[in-house]
Amino acid sequence: MVEHKDCSTTEKIAMDGLRVSGNLALMEVADRSYAGKHLSRMLGELAKAGVNMNLFIGGETQEEIRFACCVAASDGAHIKALMDPNPELRTGVELSAAVDLLALFPHCFDLKILGLGITALARAGIPLHGFCSSLSAITFVTDHTDLDQAIAALKGCFELGVETS
Repeated sequence: MVEHKDCSTTEKIAMDGLRVSGNLALMEVADRSYAGKHLSRMLGELAKAGVNMNLFIGGETQEEIRFACCVAASDGAHIKALMDPNPELRTGVELSAAVDLLALFPHCFDLKILGLGITALARAGIPLHGFCSSLSAITFVTDHTDLDQAIAALKGCFELGVETS
């Protein structure tokens, strides 16, 4: 067994692959006014404009509604056109520079896998804008400029199999 410097395990954990979705923009919203009608209206307007979301992560606290979604970078103009005449939808919205989604496919839920992925990215100094998991996939949102480093960091812990875009 070989100790991997990027990983706290002695063996790489096998994954069924890695999918990279690139050329995306991250739209983040943090504002209490998005409770109820504003969120529904925004999502409806985005759908009418043909904006597809590759990922949507949301949550609510007593203070605010927070959500982040990844959209095609080319849809940035559609989003700005929607926001400009609608100040109530513009509140708390930030559209970021290019991001990528890196999805691992363990096809089981294991907190160790999620933790190892987060740790590997952190040790490599890669900013993590968000992550989510399900029974079949664990997805990380990273800066596009860090894509190669992020893949290398994940390869330090996981046997990734085939990479797809």
